[in-house]
Parts: sequence; structure tokens; C-alpha cells
Amino acid sequence: LDGTYNLNGNFFHTLMAGVRYAERFASNKPGLIFADFNYPVAERPSATLFPELISTNTAGFFPYTGTPSIRNYMTGVLDGTRDAAAYRSQFGITTPLPESASPLTLWDIDETTTAAYLLARFKAGRLPLEGNIGIRAVRTEEAVSGSRTIPATSTTPQTTGPIDIDTSYDDYLPSLNTRYSLRDDLFLKFSASKTLTRPDFGQMSPSLTLVPNPIDPALNQGSAGNPELSPIKADNYDLALEKYFSPANYVYATLFYKDVDGFIISSAATEVYDGVPYLITRPRNANAAKIKGFELGYTQFLDFLPEPFRNFGVQANYTYVDSETPNATLGIDTPLPNLSKHSYNVIAMYETKKLSARVAYNWRDKFLSGQANIANVGRIPFYTKDYGWLDASISYAFSDHFTLSIEGTNLTRTKRISYYGVETRPQNVYINDRQVSASITMKF
Repeated sequence: LDGTYNLNGNFFHTLMAGVRYAERFASNKPGLIFADFNYPVAERPSATLFPELISTNTAGFFPYTGTPSIRNYMTGVLDGTRDAAAYRSQFGITTPLPESASPLTLWDIDETTTAAYLLARFKAGRLPLEGNIGIRAVRTEEAVSGSRTIPATSTTPQTTGPIDIDTSYDDYLPSLNTRYSLRDDLFLKFSASKTLTRPDFGQMSPSLTLVPNPIDPALNQGSAGNPELSPIKADNYDLALEKYFSPANYVYATLFYKDVDGFIISSAATEVYDGVPYLITRPRNANAAKIKGFELGYTQFLDFLPEPFRNFGVQANYTYVDSETPNATLGIDTPLPNLSKHSYNVIAMYETKKLSARVAYNWRDKFLSGQANIANVGRIPFYTKDYGWLDASISYAFSDHFTLSIEGTNLTRTKRISYYGVETRPQNVYINDRQVSASITMKF
């Protein structure tokens, strides 16, 4: 609910206020049952006994294709896994399937936020200065319920017990945005604000996944969320200079600085379950960090040319980001994860009253993805290699009421490659495959 009141004052001319109430909730109630059966080493059957269930890898997925031992490994044929009972019987497994999922995979998260804001718009009389100043007050209440492992003691075995975490906190988020007109086509902008970013529900999930290594228990791994995560808070400052050649054509430069507290990173630590150690990766709040940098941008339509060329345009921007935070586990200051030092975007556009088309290429430099604890090696950082991403879209309005749109993402089927320390030690390769979608919009 929002309201506006015109003050008609010499400095503050408009007052705005509002309240907002929101509820979010999520739960994990899997319809799939995970069952495992580990043969003793001496009793493990040979793959030659099940030729119909084994094939060579044909995906050609790994980028380092010169090593046959990496490419030509054996993989399972999973056609029969839709019938779990029949599939298990082929291996002679007679242990019954669990009747329900593990309690450690079941959880509920509820979040309620209540917010109110007050904002005043101002114009400084004879000075070419205008802007707004305001504050938002937010009350957050979160409840996480599920199950967790209770470690064994000298007198009691390890058990699974309930977890119920209720938290609430209040935040006050001020903001200031100003624009000073140096000329009719040249503007200096300054903004300062305090912001709050809550963790995703997936990051707060108490679910636990364990992956035992039957060959070397020292390589047991696992992953889990962290229901005790705190929100990310930041103080933000931006200074920008904008030059307009026309209402649609302009160039800008922006300096920015952010003081961030509680940035979320993924890190691994040893945890013990059923008396067995596992290296568990969880999201955790990191130390305070500083982010600074600049952005340069340019937008130009060829409106000085005759039709149809005047409808072509281009957007381009470049961003430089420098970040650092103390890393206690590595003993050095490291960049914040998932932030590239260099990135740019280039967009080619064509715009008419009925037709809108865009082709966008986005590129980012390599970035720190997190850190891993490798058995017999210790903690090492892992990175994601630089990559580019090509998207395109086109839409046509047949009338004021009917529009057809087609969008394509990752048209070049970009591979995202992560590696440990150096590129010759690959960790993972991801492809978010080429996707094309069409939509029809009808207005009544």
C-alpha cells in the first residue's frame, strides 16, 4: 500500500510513504527414495557380468580431449532405473527399499517480512539539484524446521533429532539519490544507501547429502545447507557522470564502493556422521569485505541516418571490480567469490513501433568460485574460467493487443569450466544448453 502527498514546498515538494507485508515459504518433500547398497570389496561383481548395463562414454563433454583415459571411461546405462525394484534385482540386491525418505532430507522454511518506508523528493530552488531521501524499516521473521544429526557420545550412539530455528531481526535502510545538472545535457549523480540481501531458501536448507567413497574413506564427501545463515548487509556509494547527445543516446561513467558484511561463500569442513568423517561443503557467512570499481557505458541509435537504418542501435558497457576479504583458512586476502574483475556487454538493437530485436553478447573474466579441502593436499581455491554468453530476442506487435516474441539463450552452447588452482586441474564442466522459447502476449 503506497501513498503520495504533494507538499508544494520550496525544497521538499513530494512526500511518499508505504507499507508492505510478504510471506514466503518452501518445503522439501521428495517423492524419490534414495537407497544404497555397498557390496563388500571382496564380493563386488565384475562389470563384465552386466554388459547390457555398461557402455563407454559418448558425450565428448570434457574440454581436455587429448587424454583417452579421461574421455573413454565406462558409464552406466540407466534405461532400467525407472523400475527401481527390477533394476535392483538384476544386481541380486534383496534388501528392502526404505518406506520414506531420510529425515535429513525433509525440511520447511517460512519467512515473513513487514516493511514501511518514508521518502521525500526535493528540488533545491535556484540550484540545479534534485533527488530524494528516504528510509525503509524492515522486520524479518524466519522459521526453519527439519532434522539434523546428533553426534555420538561415549555413552550414546549417533541419532537423528529435530531442528527448529526461529530468528527475527529489524533493519533500517536509509538511502539518498541526487542529480546535479552541470548543463542541460550533462549530469552528475550521487547515491548512498544501506541494503539487505537475504539468503536463498536453498542455501538455508538443513538437508544433508553424504557421498561415501568405498575405496578410500578419507575421500568421503557431502553437501548441506546452513539454516543459521545471516543476511548480507552492505553500505553502497555511487558517483556517476552522464552525457546525453539526445534523449536516447548517451555515455556514462560510474565509480562505486561497497562495504559488505556477511557475504555468502561455499566452504568445506570435516564433520562426523555415524562415526565416519565426511568433508561437508556448506554455505557460510564470510568476513567483512570491500568492493570497489567503475563502469563505462554507451548507448547510440543511428537516428542521424534515413529509414530503416535509423532504427539500429548499440549498447555497450565495461565493468571493473576489485574486491578483497580476509580468508582465515587460506591465510591471505582473497577476492570475493563469483565476482569477475573484468566484464563487458555488447547489445545490437533494432527498434520500431511494432518490431523489437536484440542480440546480446556478455563476457566475464575468470573468478574465484570457492575453496575445497582435498584429502592429503589441504585447502585450495577453485576458479571458473572466463566465458562468453550469446542471447537473442525478437518480438513483433501485430496490434495493440497481440504480440509474438521469440527468445534464445546461450545460442553458442557455452561451456563453463571450473578448475583447482590452475586450468590443467579441471573440477567441473557445465553446459546450460541452448534454449529457445516463444510466447504470445494478449492484452484485453
